[in-house]
Amino acid sequence: MSERVIFTGARLFDGTGSVQDGMTVAVQADRIVDVCEDEGGPRDGRVIPLAGKTLMPGMTVGHWHGEYVSIGPPLFYAGRSGTFLGTEKPPVILALQAAAALRTALTSGVTRVVSAAAAHDVDAQLQAALDQGLIDGARITPCSRHIVTTGDGEDRGLWWQHEEKYINGIRRLGANVFVDGADQVAKAVRQEILRGAEIIKLLPSGGHGFHYNEDGRNLSHAELRAAIETAHDRGVRVRAHATGKAMIMECLDLGLDIVDHGDFLDEEVIDRMAKQGTFFVPSLAFSKMMTGFATDEPSPTIDPIMTAWANMKIMLPKANAAGVKLVPGDDYGSLGMEHEVGIYGTELEIYVKEFGIPAADVLCWATRNGAELALEGDESGTIEVGKRADLIVVNGDPVADISVLTDPLRNLDVVMTGGRFFKDRLDGSTERAAVRGLMVHRGSIEMAAE
Repeated sequence: MSERVIFTGARLFDGTGSVQDGMTVAVQADRIVDVCEDEGGPRDGRVIPLAGKTLMPGMTVGHWHGEYVSIGPPLFYAGRSGTFLGTEKPPVILALQAAAALRTALTSGVTRVVSAAAAHDVDAQLQAALDQGLIDGARITPCSRHIVTTGDGEDRGLWWQHEEKYINGIRRLGANVFVDGADQVAKAVRQEILRGAEIIKLLPSGGHGFHYNEDGRNLSHAELRAAIETAHDRGVRVRAHATGKAMIMECLDLGLDIVDHGDFLDEEVIDRMAKQGTFFVPSLAFSKMMTGFATDEPSPTIDPIMTAWANMKIMLPKANAAGVKLVPGDDYGSLGMEHEVGIYGTELEIYVKEFGIPAADVLCWATRNGAELALEGDESGTIEVGKRADLIVVNGDPVADISVLTDPLRNLDVVMTGGRFFKDRLDGSTERAAVRGLMVHRGSIEMAAE
């Protein structure tokens, strides 16, 4: 039987917004077996006194592209530096980049990621590698390629440099599946599910960094309906890059499960998402970065970002207050916001400091809500007896100062996933300086020693 691990003297953030001091949490094998006040708590096992450090659930990144490394901003480059997403490098290199990003996430206290699209079925293969113990990293909920249409806002790379690849009559290039008509859409969705996708990703409209035409559309209504209904028939959820109100509402009418970005939502959209239990991943780290390009001169690319940012300053607090299921996550790996240790905490800091959301609420987005998005709400996301021991120990109080999560190499003492220590700086018997976090940075993989 595995040794019981007992954390004592913890400042406990349990994932529901509650904070309690002087708490004990016991872990046996991969489960939490006791949560109680220190006095009278168990002591039969390895006791780890935390002396007021914060013990909290592992976090979630709800919009994740692991194979992205230095992807050029689409508003500056044709088709992401002139190529289709997922064709920048060979598939094995992309998979290794994604594996490194999974390790970077875990080093940052992120114990699970929910993908928002992947090239070459990388997600499903990485999850298989995790299951077999071949790699260390955050667990992953695999997503499909982007389901898009011929000649739409995503079909814009230097097409003459790429061989046309058709599989079962459908064109596939890197991270994209190009389809036309409801029947092809349904077939593509079924094929992506067959290849391991647990979420289907649609790009029904542009915006949020590219193809600014909020009234335009990539998928027809019939195609959109076919995608969502086909996925739901197979018990698979659908997420959509949707920015304009009309498209978001159309998707919600059809039962969309996850709204990505939602730049121009309003109170009516918020009310619908709250009532339908729709998840919302606003992804505003990218928007924050792009606001730095604003000038006094009119810009057809930057101005919509600034307008969306101003709208979100009003609407995001309203969405939070209305009980919308918000989850953090963004297009990490884009040039300027690489998969580096601590970048995920930076997004949380933006919601607190730029949007005025209480830190406890934002932490609930990353813990309880994130686990629900990953369909792990019964297994993780909160610290309760019987749940999986996905835990982190923070040398500081993220409820009081969420910025401590932006420097996990300094401020995370423990990262535990499924009851197993990935990082343990509180084990006095060994030096843990060898514990390192992989960083993917501008196309290379570097080691960041603590």
